[in-house]
Amino acid sequence: MSFVLNTPPHAAALMQSLRDIGYELDTALADLIDNSVSANANTIEINFQTAPQPRVTIIDNGDGMDQSELLKAMVIGSKNPLVKRDPKDLGRFGLGLKTASFSQCKKLTVISKKDNIASGAQWDLDYVSETNEWSLYQLGLSELEQIPEYSMLSDSGTIVIWEKCDRLYDQDEEGKEDYLYQKFEEAENHIKVVFHRFLDHSYRSANNMVIKINNREIDYIDPFFRNNLATQKAQEETIRFQGSKIRVQGYTLPHHSKCLPDDYEKYALHNGYRDSQGFYVYRENRLLISGTWFRLVKKSDLTALTRVEINLPNNFDSEWHIDIKKSHATPPKEIREQLRQYIEKYVSGSKRVYTSKGYRVKNTANPVWIKTIDKNITSYQVNTDYPFFEFFKDTLSPTQVKQFEEILKLVEQSLPLDQLYVDYASSPKSFKTEYTNTELEELALQRLDSLDKDQLDKESVAMIFASSEPFNKYKKDWNDFLENNWS
Repeated sequence: MSFVLNTPPHAAALMQSLRDIGYELDTALADLIDNSVSANANTIEINFQTAPQPRVTIIDNGDGMDQSELLKAMVIGSKNPLVKRDPKDLGRFGLGLKTASFSQCKKLTVISKKDNIASGAQWDLDYVSETNEWSLYQLGLSELEQIPEYSMLSDSGTIVIWEKCDRLYDQDEEGKEDYLYQKFEEAENHIKVVFHRFLDHSYRSANNMVIKINNREIDYIDPFFRNNLATQKAQEETIRFQGSKIRVQGYTLPHHSKCLPDDYEKYALHNGYRDSQGFYVYRENRLLISGTWFRLVKKSDLTALTRVEINLPNNFDSEWHIDIKKSHATPPKEIREQLRQYIEKYVSGSKRVYTSKGYRVKNTANPVWIKTIDKNITSYQVNTDYPFFEFFKDTLSPTQVKQFEEILKLVEQSLPLDQLYVDYASSPKSFKTEYTNTELEELALQRLDSLDKDQLDKESVAMIFASSEPFNKYKKDWNDFLENNWS
């Protein structure tokens, strides 16, 4: 005979397990903002408190919940992910409020008002661990009125309070406050990107809202840098899948020489340009996934400026395997194949930007460095025929010439390509790649002092300067310069 057994999970064990799904502060806060968006809030206030103990509050002016709705929202797994949701509902599993909060704190209090009637409930994981019971505490009105933020609610809205924030800070007491401020700053930047369509009040298809952090209204960061005229926009594509349309739009961000240093740093986002390239997946205007090629191609420096916008309908979560944290997804096979066809077209723009700014030996008659390719291996070698090297060697004995060429070889073999690669990729603006006219003139004067003018005339030297690095970057006429400085 078969029996059906009711085997509920142990409260203490499951609650502790839910703390380690993988949220960070930034993704946890984003999940709570999702709830506010779904509740039609247009103002969200996030407050961080570091002393005497870390404490975080999230307050919105949304529709709010009555007592039965609040208690349901506090239940673990309060939604069936297979049930069709309202298009504005950014949740799926009925876990976000609880798991996001428990990832950062052990005491979660939620207060909500609907039609000017307030209710509140509280989870305390220490108590759950002690009792091993699903003990959700319901707050009375007198208890609600003792909570400082309660007075901030008007006729409707919700307050989420995190206390016992054991996951927020490092164990090092001495650096705890600095560590907290750094995490709060990273969380703010994450929110600016994830909800940029909502924060950008010129974006008409999203419900505009204001987010304040510690009473300061935050701005948005558009990951596609669309307000820069040098940003290149590809033709929009449409993928049809199960009767719905998925819109795909590619962008090539500007080369660092086309934007201000602060802007270049800002639009590198948290991970830098190389790791931020790829697809950016949106659902109902909320950024879900960013900076991935879904393993369709490898990331490279030449494609670092490519970002591709994908807009999903609300009902594709299961097909795309979007996880609880809304930070991982896998497109269906049919869509992966179509995306693969678009990638080369999109990344070609980034490649053109970099190659057009790159090291082009063919345009320089006398480069200092020569690019060579031998059996598909690329290397850079010092050009021993560089004119000013030749002039210098003419002043040396045969032994000294050999020693000089050995020194050049040593320089060539010691070129720190790996470090240059890393440093330039992470901060290209910090590299000096061009000389001013004044600097080139000072350099030219040094070379003139070492030349044997009995063997050369002004016209020949002017031609050498005009065709040799770095003097070929001079924006004036070398003939005029030598006319005034030849002696």
